Amino acid sequence: MRNIIINLNFGIMKLQKLIMLSVAVFAFTFMGYGQVEPAEAPMFGNVRGVNSAFSHNFGKVTGAVQSYNFKIKNNGKTPLHIIDIKLPEKIGVTVVDMHIKPGQEGIITATIDPTVMNKGKFAEQIIITTKQKDNGITTTKEIPFVVAGEVK
Repeated sequence: MRNIIINLNFGIMKLQKLIMLSVAVFAFTFMGYGQVEPAEAPMFGNVRGVNSAFSHNFGKVTGAVQSYNFKIKNNGKTPLHIIDIKLPEKIGVTVVDMHIKPGQEGIITATIDPTVMNKGKFAEQIIITTKQKDNGITTTKEIPFVVAGEVK
């Protein structure tokens, strides 16, 4: 009888730990998502919407090269450095200033050339990695810029 009670108590303790672990994982996930900055929001969204400041829909593209300027504003107190750019195939990017001063805006130009792209719909991410040191803390962020459209 005593063995049954001990085994029952052991099972209840396992269940309690499992429940506490589940609550902790949920809480950390919820808190982490709540801290997403607007620049990071497209990575959680659906490309079909393509309507944030970090996305652009070129619409139906025929013939000529088209470009779109994305703006990044440095709201920090120290320079913001662009340290890496990940490009999808056949989409070009020009960054005029790799070091954006505090309070200033930098421009990232995305360019598509329909003559070298496959016909049909496209939705691609350009990922810009930034680094900024403020109050002795270095912060690195990846900002996805979404470009979409349809090559005719």
